[in-house]
Amino acid sequence: MRHLKTLVVSQNTTVPKILNWQVSTVPNIETAIEKLYQQTYNVLAISKDTSEIDKSKLQKIITVLFPNAILVEFNNESKLSKSVKNGYWSKNRPKLQRSYLDNSFDIELASSL
Repeated sequence: MRHLKTLVVSQNTTVPKILNWQVSTVPNIETAIEKLYQQTYNVLAISKDTSEIDKSKLQKIITVLFPNAILVEFNNESKLSKSVKNGYWSKNRPKLQRSYLDNSFDIELASSL
Protein backbone atom coordinates (compact mmCIF):
# COMPACT_ATOMS: atom_id res chain seq x y z
CA MET A 1 0.00 0.00 0.00
CA ARG A 2 1.27 3.45 -0.88
CA HIS A 3 1.45 5.85 2.04
CA LEU A 4 1.41 9.60 1.70
CA LYS A 5 3.88 11.55 3.83
CA THR A 6 3.31 14.62 5.94
CA LEU A 7 5.69 16.68 8.03
CA VAL A 8 4.18 18.34 11.11
CA VAL A 9 5.85 21.38 12.68
CA SER A 10 4.66 21.59 16.28
CA GLN A 11 6.03 22.02 19.79
CA ASN A 12 3.93 19.03 20.88
CA THR A 13 6.12 15.93 21.03
CA THR A 14 3.42 13.32 20.42
CA VAL A 15 3.15 11.79 16.97
CA PRO A 16 -0.36 12.39 15.61
CA LYS A 17 -2.17 9.67 13.68
CA ILE A 18 -3.58 10.24 10.21
CA LEU A 19 -5.11 7.25 8.46
CA ASN A 20 -2.84 5.90 5.65
CA TRP A 21 -0.30 8.71 6.14
CA GLN A 22 3.27 8.52 7.40
CA VAL A 23 3.61 11.37 9.88
CA SER A 24 6.91 12.94 10.98
CA THR A 25 6.98 15.60 13.68
CA VAL A 26 9.63 18.31 14.13
CA PRO A 27 9.76 21.01 16.83
CA ASN A 28 10.87 24.02 14.76
CA ILE A 29 11.17 25.52 11.27
CA GLU A 30 14.92 24.95 10.86
CA THR A 31 14.54 21.21 11.48
CA ALA A 32 11.63 21.11 9.03
CA ILE A 33 13.76 22.67 6.30
CA GLU A 34 16.50 20.08 6.92
CA LYS A 35 13.93 17.26 6.70
CA LEU A 36 12.56 18.66 3.43
CA TYR A 37 16.01 18.41 1.88
CA GLN A 38 16.34 14.79 3.03
CA GLN A 39 12.94 13.49 1.99
CA THR A 40 9.93 14.53 -0.08
CA TYR A 41 6.66 15.13 1.72
CA ASN A 42 3.21 15.50 0.23
CA VAL A 43 1.98 17.99 2.84
CA LEU A 44 3.72 20.24 5.34
CA ALA A 45 1.47 21.07 8.32
CA ILE A 46 2.41 23.92 10.63
CA SER A 47 0.85 24.72 13.99
CA LYS A 48 -0.92 28.05 14.41
CA ASP A 49 1.09 28.48 17.63
CA THR A 50 4.24 29.04 15.55
CA SER A 51 5.34 32.67 15.32
CA GLU A 52 4.41 34.70 12.26
CA ILE A 53 8.07 35.35 11.43
CA ASP A 54 8.80 31.61 11.26
CA LYS A 55 5.66 30.98 9.19
CA SER A 56 6.59 33.62 6.63
CA LYS A 57 10.19 32.38 6.49
CA LEU A 58 9.02 28.82 5.82
CA GLN A 59 6.48 29.93 3.23
CA LYS A 60 9.10 31.91 1.29
CA ILE A 61 11.57 29.02 1.33
CA ILE A 62 8.95 26.51 0.23
CA THR A 63 7.71 28.62 -2.70
CA VAL A 64 11.24 28.97 -4.06
CA LEU A 65 12.87 25.61 -3.30
CA PHE A 66 9.91 23.22 -3.11
CA PRO A 67 7.20 24.56 -5.44
CA ASN A 68 5.14 21.35 -5.35
CA ALA A 69 4.89 21.27 -1.56
CA ILE A 70 1.51 21.91 0.06
CA LEU A 71 1.53 24.04 3.22
CA VAL A 72 -1.41 23.91 5.65
CA GLU A 73 -2.03 25.28 9.14
CA PHE A 74 -3.83 23.53 11.98
CA ASN A 75 -5.20 24.58 15.39
CA ASN A 76 -4.90 21.37 17.36
CA GLU A 77 -4.21 17.69 16.77
CA SER A 78 -7.89 16.81 16.43
CA LYS A 79 -8.18 19.07 13.36
CA LEU A 80 -4.79 18.10 11.92
CA SER A 81 -6.06 15.11 9.97
CA LYS A 82 -8.85 17.10 8.33
CA SER A 83 -6.65 20.04 7.35
CA VAL A 84 -3.91 17.76 5.91
CA LYS A 85 -6.39 15.77 3.82
CA ASN A 86 -8.22 18.89 2.61
CA GLY A 87 -4.95 20.54 1.64
CA TYR A 88 -3.75 17.50 -0.28
CA TRP A 89 -6.99 16.80 -2.13
CA SER A 90 -7.60 20.44 -3.01
CA LYS A 91 -4.43 20.36 -5.11
CA ASN A 92 -4.54 16.73 -6.32
CA ARG A 93 -8.22 16.26 -7.09
CA PRO A 94 -8.78 14.06 -10.16
CA LYS A 95 -9.91 16.08 -13.15
CA LEU A 96 -13.01 15.27 -15.13
CA GLN A 97 -12.21 13.86 -18.55
CA ARG A 98 -15.38 15.09 -20.21
CA SER A 99 -15.40 17.77 -22.82
CA TYR A 100 -18.55 19.41 -24.09
CA LEU A 101 -19.12 20.77 -27.55
CA ASP A 102 -20.80 24.13 -27.35
CA ASN A 103 -21.16 25.28 -30.95
CA SER A 104 -22.78 23.79 -34.02
CA PHE A 105 -19.56 23.65 -36.08
CA ASP A 106 -17.79 21.45 -33.48
CA ILE A 107 -20.86 19.21 -33.18
CA GLU A 108 -21.14 18.74 -36.94
CA LEU A 109 -17.39 18.06 -37.26
CA ALA A 110 -17.41 15.53 -34.42
CA SER A 111 -20.42 13.67 -35.82
CA SER A 112 -18.81 13.43 -39.29
CA LEU A 113 -15.74 11.64 -37.88
